[in-house]
Amino acid sequence: MSETQNAAFDAAYKVAYEAALEAAQAAQNNPYNPAYASTPQRDNDVVELSFQNITNAIKNHWVILTAMTLVFALLGFLYVQFLVTPQYQTSVNLIVQTNNTTTYDQSVSNDYVTSAKNLAKTYAQILNSSKVQNHIIKELDLDMSALDLKKLAEAKPLTDSQIVRVTVTTEDRELSRQIAKAYLKYGPDDLNELVEAGKCNPVSSVEEKADPIKPGLKRTIALMGIVGFALAFAFALFREMRNHYVVSTDDIKDLLGVPVLGVIPNAELA
Repeated sequence: MSETQNAAFDAAYKVAYEAALEAAQAAQNNPYNPAYASTPQRDNDVVELSFQNITNAIKNHWVILTAMTLVFALLGFLYVQFLVTPQYQTSVNLIVQTNNTTTYDQSVSNDYVTSAKNLAKTYAQILNSSKVQNHIIKELDLDMSALDLKKLAEAKPLTDSQIVRVTVTTEDRELSRQIAKAYLKYGPDDLNELVEAGKCNPVSSVEEKADPIKPGLKRTIALMGIVGFALAFAFALFREMRNHYVVSTDDIKDLLGVPVLGVIPNAELA
């Protein structure tokens, strides 16, 4: 390329650039121009989030996103396997019956069943009371208060049934077993003594889970992985939003708020 051609190319480039810049500034400063009347006023200190920002954040930082997700998932696995204290759970079931045993054709009446279900709620509350808990503590000679025992053992009526289940969860397998047996042995007597409208009898022996209770391994790993991905994505999106480099015509339109009039290619003339 000759010096004359270079000078002509530079002059044309400068003229086109200045013309485009003046046109953009004029359009922004002219509120009556119908082509740009709807163009929103932009604050240089405000960065708007766009779908392109999200796409670029994922595309440009996928290594960080993947690494953080895997690292946090691994931390979740290590937490469940090595840091969580295993707990042992046992349970006993008690059946509630009312004193009204009126039957018809050897079937229990609906009123009897309904009364027993309502009574089961009352029995569960009594089993959770300090009177029964203090009785259990005294019989087992436990070094704890009724409030401490309440955190370890809980009685709940099973849905739509006459059964009250007492569930005991401790860090000691033998202690869980002893407390459950005590509820099975002394619970019905305390209930029958306090409530005259019905009676309570055990319907099962102590049921014990063979494996200790821990937080769900798969669920913990999944949740920790999501947390890691969310933190990495927030970091990637922040970096992308702070990136003010102009690399495409879309960046120019977003920055100036006006259409691109034309593109001058960066190519050498033959």
